[in-house]
Amino acid sequence: MKRIIYYLTALVFACIHFVSCSDDEVEGTQALSVASFYPTIVMEGTEVTITGTAMGSVKEVVFPGGIAVSNVTCIDDRTLAVTAPAGVSEAESALVLRSENDEVASRQTIRKANPAFLSYQFADKEGAMTGSSMTINGKDLLLVEDVVFTLGDDVVSVNALEMTRKSNTAIKLVVPKDAPIGEGVQMAMSFKNNTSMTLPAIDIQKGSGGGSWVQKEVPVYSGEPVDAGSWSGSVQLAATLFADAKVDDVIRVYISDCGSNPQGSLKNGSTWVGLTDDLEYFNIGDDAANGYYERAITEEMLSQMQESGLIVAGQNYVIQKVSLFTAVWVEGGDEETTDPITPETIMLNDFEDHDGHNSSWDASWTDAEATEFPVDDNGNVYLRLAKPLDGWAINCNHQDIGTVANIENYVIKFDIKIEAGVTGASEAAMQFVLADNWLWVGAGLFPETTDGKWMTVSRNISDLSAELVGDLAIGKASNGLYGGVIPAGVCIDNLRLDPKK
Repeated sequence: MKRIIYYLTALVFACIHFVSCSDDEVEGTQALSVASFYPTIVMEGTEVTITGTAMGSVKEVVFPGGIAVSNVTCIDDRTLAVTAPAGVSEAESALVLRSENDEVASRQTIRKANPAFLSYQFADKEGAMTGSSMTINGKDLLLVEDVVFTLGDDVVSVNALEMTRKSNTAIKLVVPKDAPIGEGVQMAMSFKNNTSMTLPAIDIQKGSGGGSWVQKEVPVYSGEPVDAGSWSGSVQLAATLFADAKVDDVIRVYISDCGSNPQGSLKNGSTWVGLTDDLEYFNIGDDAANGYYERAITEEMLSQMQESGLIVAGQNYVIQKVSLFTAVWVEGGDEETTDPITPETIMLNDFEDHDGHNSSWDASWTDAEATEFPVDDNGNVYLRLAKPLDGWAINCNHQDIGTVANIENYVIKFDIKIEAGVTGASEAAMQFVLADNWLWVGAGLFPETTDGKWMTVSRNISDLSAELVGDLAIGKASNGLYGGVIPAGVCIDNLRLDPKK
């Protein structure tokens, strides 16, 4: 599971506390502007985060329909938060910011979300079964926070973090093994603003064994690097490589050596025409710092890739590797309990090549002979302790992570597998090291056993340090895990940051 480094734009002039915006916070030389905002569909009570310049001067934010809000919160001079009011129009239009002497409109558009249910789909031909996958099709579903199953007093919910996929048109999830069994199970979706929507009832049967969806990175090209040059080099991938791909899977192209005006291209493997018009060629200069560019697979793309294959081409960059990120159904229910990697994930150490460096090259700074780096059946590299270790387990300070804004709003995570028969893992006294900051945890960070399966361990950064707040310039500072005594047979992968939900 080679993971995604999500690069956040550096924010400056961080406020110590959230305060209402005022003219005192603005540099006179800055002009009011809007760079971006999220989300782009809202319900009453949805918080919208806006980035730009001179945010401290904003007195009013105007939503579609002319609904003006003066209760705004200045996070810093480049970031603003505002709560969407009632009455926002369903017609898309710009978000308008007003200061004492200026008014600007966003290039993005925003509108009121109008969530709607369309249909259910079930992976099992018998219908809804515990432990099997189901899909809720609809529109404007991005703001869904939970899906709730109710039968009498029996209530079970699936949080957004546990969903296999969530897009604006579909929610994919696994029917929980403890979901109510019977006819007429009531279904509902709850949203981030604490409202809910009732869905048609379903009948749920007890599944035979259950399972779980596990996000996997499947390498589809890992040969010699290919210099795209001036459209002279390309990688051609057979249709058979995408036989099991699904809509919303992600195709990722790892890149290096970007020159002037680097452009990517994803083409039909037979016709050499872009899979879609916008994939014929596109700028990838902004992706150079991340070390990859990627695109979510649509139905139009998938049908071509499964019939004719894929050609990865372009100009003025080097193609290092191509991977498919896909959700794999693992039978048995308890095979994997790892958290998914999302576009918001910031990868610190995952033992794959990034920017010409691989975390595994560092081995252990304490005892290099204690760490080895096996490759699993999916081509994923991970760290394994070949002997007990007291000191550095994971460590790297070569990859430029950049700056993370509001680090206190993040969770630090890693995946761990403890081989059968290993004892003493939970007794290891551990510390996270994040941008040269040492965050003490002590014993209990590792579970005593994972039964030889992968699981995710996470800790809120705000629980580990009250001082680590605001913008954290990680850059090429040291990131890793330090402690001891860690027994042999402990395997670790994907040390990462994810936004706190």
